[in-house]
Formats: sequence, C-alpha cells, structure tokens
Amino acid sequence: MYEGPEFRHLRYFVAIAEECNFGRAAERLHVAQPSLSAQIKQLEDGLGAKLFIRGPAGTTLTPAGHAFLSHAKQMLLLRDRAVQNTSLVHSGVQVPLRFGYSPFVNHEFVRETFKGYRELVPEGRIEPSSECSGPLATMVAEGRFDAALLSMPIAEQGLFAQLVCTEELLVCLRADDPLAQGKSIPRSEIQNRLKVFFDRRHHPLLYDELMRKFAKAGINLQPSDFVSAPSELQFLVKEKAGFGLLRGKVPLDAELTRRRIEGLALRIKTAFVCHPAQQRPVLPLLAYRLAKVCTDMEDMPGRKRPSERVVDPELGQLQMFG
Repeated sequence: MYEGPEFRHLRYFVAIAEECNFGRAAERLHVAQPSLSAQIKQLEDGLGAKLFIRGPAGTTLTPAGHAFLSHAKQMLLLRDRAVQNTSLVHSGVQVPLRFGYSPFVNHEFVRETFKGYRELVPEGRIEPSSECSGPLATMVAEGRFDAALLSMPIAEQGLFAQLVCTEELLVCLRADDPLAQGKSIPRSEIQNRLKVFFDRRHHPLLYDELMRKFAKAGINLQPSDFVSAPSELQFLVKEKAGFGLLRGKVPLDAELTRRRIEGLALRIKTAFVCHPAQQRPVLPLLAYRLAKVCTDMEDMPGRKRPSERVVDPELGQLQMFG
C-alpha cells in the first residue's frame, strides 16, 4: 500500500518545478539526472498522476502538478519548522509568534492579542507586522505568518478562520456638518459625498463586495481619495475631502461623528486566521480571548449589542477552536 511521498520526493519535485528543467534541478540537488527521473517516476506512480510534461522548451507542470506543488511546499515547510522548533525547545529558546494584522482592524484587538500572548507565554516573543488583508492571508497560507487578524472575505479557502466580531460600517463625517444632525444619512447624499475609501489593492474582495452592495441600493459610488489606514481616512474627512466609511468600534476623533446610511446596512467581519497545520495550542486561546473582548465592547454602557453577533458558518471555523 502506498503511504505517501517521502520528503526527498517532495524536495526533488519542488526543485524541478522551480527550475523547469530536470538537468538544472539535478545540479541544484547534487544528484544524477537518471536518479532524479527515477525518483519522480516513483512519486507519479504512487500518486497515480503525471506531474510534469517534458518539451523542447523545458519542463512544465501538468494541472495535477500545479495542484500538488502548493501542498509539497507546505509539507516541506512544516518539516523544516518541526525540526527548528524541536531544536529551539531543546536549547531553551522560545520560537517567536509571527503575527500579522490589517491596519483597518480595531487596534484594541491587536493590543489584546499581544497582551494575551504575553500572559500565556511569558517568555515568548512576538514579531508583529502590519499588512493589508489580502496579502496577509496569502502569507499565512504560505507559512510566513503563524496567524493574522484581518478583514473577511479572503481568497485562500484552505485557511481556518475564527470570527472575532461583526462590525457595522458607518459614514464618517464632520460633527459640524448639517447632515450630522440627523440619525442617518439620506442615500441621495452618499453618491456625491462619500469620497474617501480604502484602496482596492488593499482588499479586492471586500472592495468589490461593498461596491456591489452600493450598486444594488442604486448608489453609483465614485470615491476619489484612497487611504491605507483609518487615521488617514479621518484626517481627510476633517479636511473636508468628503465622507468616509469607518467601522463602528474604531476610535473616533473628537471633530468627527458617525451615522448610518438610510435603508442600507453595511457590515464587516474581523477574523483570527491561521493555517490548519498550525500546532501552537496558544492560538485557539488567543482567538477566544479576542471574541470575548468584542463581546465586552458590545456590552459597554450605552452601546446596543447587535443581534447578528453570532458565529458565521461561511468562515469555516478553526476545528481546534470547537
């Protein structure tokens, strides 16, 4: 019975895929080309699939080869990390938590992640990085981050995500604007005045989803000023560049206020995301802590707790969080 590829098969396969040539891959691996070809044949026979097509211009991956490549890289990465982590534990050195977060998520959740990790792993180190949600999800999938706090939705279907909170997106405007006197902003005012928006490059899926919702509501939104962080959005709104969209839990400058759009509910999800092969037991504890922080924020005096505060089945919750 075939029990799966050995690590040498994976290493050989990845080298050929990257070099696009059996000869160059053999030189890189310091093995004879006939031996390399024999190892790949063993791998293909075991998988029951042809992985490469050889041609005059070099070697290319078959559709099955493309599908297997990401898995092969992940398995090699996990092997390297297992060896590294075991060595570091044996030497008494703690492996740092590589944690990414989107600049648009509420930084209170980021602070709570740091605080919770230091309580759970007193000798542990954190290597934080701020990045847009789209690239963050890719880096978690590739193993460059252990976990991330980001906005949904994400394109990487293989990741596990734990919903932290669902927030309402509200119109951010100057407190001295006449429209701030009402409980909501009329739709007729949104098309011409909602000008400050996050750049589509930061989160294409979310950007397109919001644009579809505006279009469905009959609002032809045409933003003109693009920002990379909530602080920039608030600055431009104060400078009278136009209205912006801001999450309901993000701290607000004193000169500004928030209002709903009349007849249009916009909500955004923040999730704690990691790779399904991630073995750190601290991660589900951090995710639980963040969800609790969100609940506590909703229960603050004067804040109405939204009825949609439930776990969203679309997120594919982390199994280990169950």
